[in-house]
Amino acid sequence: MENKITNEIQLQAACAVWFHNEMFRHRGYFRRVKNELDQWGANRYAQLANNKATGIVAGTWDAFFMTKPITWIEFKWGRNGLSHEQKEFMRVGSELGWQFRVVRDLETFKNISYEFFG
Repeated sequence: MENKITNEIQLQAACAVWFHNEMFRHRGYFRRVKNELDQWGANRYAQLANNKATGIVAGTWDAFFMTKPITWIEFKWGRNGLSHEQKEFMRVGSELGWQFRVVRDLETFKNISYEFFG
């Protein structure tokens, strides 16, 4: 499936499906945060306002493993790097003892999963 991945959301989906199917004893230990916009035009402004009103804050990473301490996962595709807000989220979280991993391909996600869940 990895050779068909062409963007970040497809990478997230491939990782989620793999985790669900292969790490079945740990289902529910991988959680995604819906932090992207999926509306266009005027609806996009409404979604931005709704996100802000409901506590969605720019910079929150894409997903996390329910580990001790919590391990945040940020999916990146191509040459995309961490935004200023994502770096700040990581800085504050690191002070709290959280862990952070950037995932650019399914193989990296698998390795991280095996590291935490065997």
